[in-house]
Formats: sequence, C-alpha cells, structure tokens
Amino acid sequence: MKSPYLKYNLKTINYFICLLLATYLCGCNNPNSNQRFINETYIEEKIDSLEMKEALNFKDTLLNRFKVSSIEKQTNTCYHLLFYSTRGHGESIKFEKYDTSYFISVKCYSKDSDFRDCKNIETQITFAEWQVFENMIYEYNFWTENQLESSNRNVLDGYGVLLEGNRPEAKNYGKRTHHFIGRSSPEFDKMGDLCRNIIYYTETLESKYSYFKIH
Repeated sequence: MKSPYLKYNLKTINYFICLLLATYLCGCNNPNSNQRFINETYIEEKIDSLEMKEALNFKDTLLNRFKVSSIEKQTNTCYHLLFYSTRGHGESIKFEKYDTSYFISVKCYSKDSDFRDCKNIETQITFAEWQVFENMIYEYNFWTENQLESSNRNVLDGYGVLLEGNRPEAKNYGKRTHHFIGRSSPEFDKMGDLCRNIIYYTETLESKYSYFKIH
C-alpha cells in the first residue's frame, strides 16, 4: 500500500515529461551551469532556535534510523532527502556527484513492511538522469528558500521531510555551499512539492535499477 503522500496524478506525469523535454532541449552538457546560482539573493530568515533544535534532533534520529551518514561535511555536490511518516515508514534518498559520475542510493524503513514497493538501491545513474534531478532543485529554488516553515498540525497522518544539499562549486561565487530545509506535513508549500517530486522521480529510477537492489 502506498503512502497517502505518494499519489501519482496526471499533473505529476506531465510535469516530468516537460522536465525531461526541457533537459533535452537545453542540452545535457551545458558548460554554463553555474549561471543557475550566480545571481541568487537570500532573504534574511528569523529562525526560532527551539524549532531549529527540534529539526536537527529529528534529522539525527532519522540518520540513525536509516543507518546513513550526514552529507553536511562532504566535499562533493550531493543532496539528501529524508522522509518519515507517523505511520512508521519512510526513506532516505541521496543523489551524489563525483567528478563526471553520478549516483543514487535509497534506503527504506517500515515497521510493518507495508510501505509501497520501496527498494533499497545503490547505483550509478546517467548524466541526463542527474540533470533531471538537479533541474528540479533549481526550478523550485531550493537554495533560496527558508529553512523552516510553520508546521501543519491539522492532520491525522502526518509526516516530515528534510532536504539537505552541498554544492562546493558555489563558493567561488560567494554563494551558499550548504543548505538545509525542514517541513512538517506541508500543504501548498513549494519545498513540500519539491520533496514529493523527488520521491516520485526516485520511484521511476528504482524501477529502472531494481536489479541493483541491496538489503
């Protein structure tokens, strides 16, 4: 049974078709990819220290639960999404770039093994597949979004999402090299939509690379 958070619809399918087409038309080997961030501006965010402490504690809890390490101190370009539902299931998704090689790793967790057909995988992906993912990151303005937003507490089956990114190449332009966002049961929230679409996209890659399943 799929999580209510993971429901495909025609709008989502059309979104990925358009994203794939845009990636193809723009050219996968774009030498000016740094143009994406050199004009970024950041709005000063007033962060409640207690909320940030709770978010970081939640992150540490999930890292331990999934038995994965934080990307915060990595020196390569990488992104890490953590999703966890109050129903007792979730997943850790990492996209990583090492020079001209690209990788995805997925770890699933479920108390009762009733969380969709989630597959633990760790495999290399193509440059075009990396580009589709990275296009989402910049289309949704991950790097300029607020770290934390007010929680949506009017839900029975809640969930939390944490998305973290490293991009050391931005240092040469005086831009953010590390960013972290957290959302709790987001509705009508750009970062919530981004995390949803990353999970949808990961499902398509899981299907393609299922023979790289790990246990």
